[in-house]
Amino acid sequence: MSAVRARRYVYPVDLSDSVGDLSTIVKKLGASKAEAIRGAIKYYAEYLRGLEVITYRKIRIEQAKREIQKYLKNKDRVSADEISDTLRIDMTLVNETLLKLWQEGWVEPE
Repeated sequence: MSAVRARRYVYPVDLSDSVGDLSTIVKKLGASKAEAIRGAIKYYAEYLRGLEVITYRKIRIEQAKREIQKYLKNKDRVSADEISDTLRIDMTLVNETLLKLWQEGWVEPE
């Protein structure tokens, strides 16, 4: 019968800039450097699982204006970041568009 071997992954990593931080973590956790690094990877992976990555679309201000107007219909209050996230429009373009809509009397700032 052949034995099943666990796969090991070993990565050479330059930690020159992080030696002090790693030493602090090792002392505070009472763990080895390898355990501290593995723990940091698990922590970061768990943190990223909860994040949603939004890819912004490249659109012109005219299209942004139409989409934002359509999105705002029948809504009492909406924040600029909600518009940006929902429509996947860069926040700078959202703010520029909202300023134009405000100048046209289409929206009111709060």
